[in-house]
Amino acid sequence: MPETKILPFIILVAYLAAASLYPLQLRWRRPGVQHVAFGLTATAFALQSLFLGYRWWLAGYLPVTNLFSTQFFFSWALAGVYLYFELRYRIGAAGLFVIFVNMLLLISVMGRDAALPPLIPALDTPLFTLHVAFSFVGYAFFAMAFSLGVLYLLQRRTGTSRLPPLAQLRRLNEEAIFLGFACFTLCMLFGSIWAQVAWGYWFSWNIKGVWSFLVWLFYSGMCHAKFVRRWQGTGYAILSIAGFGVVLFTYLGIGLLLSSNHPLE
Repeated sequence: MPETKILPFIILVAYLAAASLYPLQLRWRRPGVQHVAFGLTATAFALQSLFLGYRWWLAGYLPVTNLFSTQFFFSWALAGVYLYFELRYRIGAAGLFVIFVNMLLLISVMGRDAALPPLIPALDTPLFTLHVAFSFVGYAFFAMAFSLGVLYLLQRRTGTSRLPPLAQLRRLNEEAIFLGFACFTLCMLFGSIWAQVAWGYWFSWNIKGVWSFLVWLFYSGMCHAKFVRRWQGTGYAILSIAGFGVVLFTYLGIGLLLSSNHPLE
């Protein structure tokens, strides 16, 4: 399918153009620049949604069964999370990290196989779709929390007026963690039900399952840590950064480097 390569390239160019405008807006503080950047991001996300929907229609299932599909879906989720925070809080260039990760994911899929293989019977269930969808949306919120954590540390050091104030960065970071944890909890719940229906057990002690539980446990602790004074502010920002490292290992490290029942090819 030629559109498999052409449309992702157009989407990538739109995100690249938006990412190049956001630093200019941060420097010049001109609303027109931010409006254009937001328009490009929203347009790219709309095209991404259409492309994802087209592949879903072709396959008959949510296409997240190989590395091309999972990275493309993760990219889509990142863009959606950024647009949520932008529309609600007008964070502007504060979400640049998420846009950059989005572009890296799109660049990495350009040369990969975009085939839509038949779905094995064990995966042919809405529980599979819900499990994977909530997983990557949760990952996307954790990526946003990483970005906000880095900005919090940077703002604490510099005190620049070009970044949101510390109180706002802290509040947004806590919201990103909570929403990500809620989505990942649903991911674990639907995954457990799916495993019981497909294989007769609720939880498997394979490495992917164990690390997914560790991700859930880590962020459940973070939801509690925001009420503990010594973990508020800087400590919470550092935890947000460390947590995303655990997420990346769980998603890419295990899938690419180790043997599991969630391989990435």
